[in-house]
Amino acid sequence: MIISTKNIFKCCFYFTIIFIMFYKISYGTDNIPDSISKIKKETQLKIIPEIGFANLNNKILDLNKIERNNLLIINFWALWCAPCVKEMPDLKELSTKLNESIILFINQDSSKDNQEVETFIEKIGINKNNILIDSKMQSNQLFLLRGIPTTLIINKKGKVLWRIEGVIDWTNENLIEWLKKGAPKN
Repeated sequence: MIISTKNIFKCCFYFTIIFIMFYKISYGTDNIPDSISKIKKETQLKIIPEIGFANLNNKILDLNKIERNNLLIINFWALWCAPCVKEMPDLKELSTKLNESIILFINQDSSKDNQEVETFIEKIGINKNNILIDSKMQSNQLFLLRGIPTTLIINKKGKVLWRIEGVIDWTNENLIEWLKKGAPKN
């Protein structure tokens, strides 16, 4: 078999494209201490799209009709995403500190078997009602996701305030206090 320069170039090109795609799918966890800078003001998605997802109890939840006293925090994740799995215990801990807010987890796994998801969240102690399943992968387009984990912070009125792409330190006390205050923009 003769390997030409053209074939080597093609292989390198495709390898680079695949590497970039996988990097975009799962953001790294190397910079967790500096991760607060990952919180970006949302400029594209102004309000939550009209959509409902089934939770693990097969109850459909319409995201726009969820009553809350403060924030709605939506985390998009999947079991195959190591950074997603890594931040789940911290998000669970955060949920115990934000009594007035609701944290929902939308699973991006297209598999039809939710048993693995159930086993995982039971081990962490997350309420099954807070795990929503997007088996049709609709949220990628509706919420303009570029990768996971991605977290959206939404105010009481349904306005999307902030977007976080990648893992952050959800146990940071300054972050927790900021979220308790409703994630103000100043």
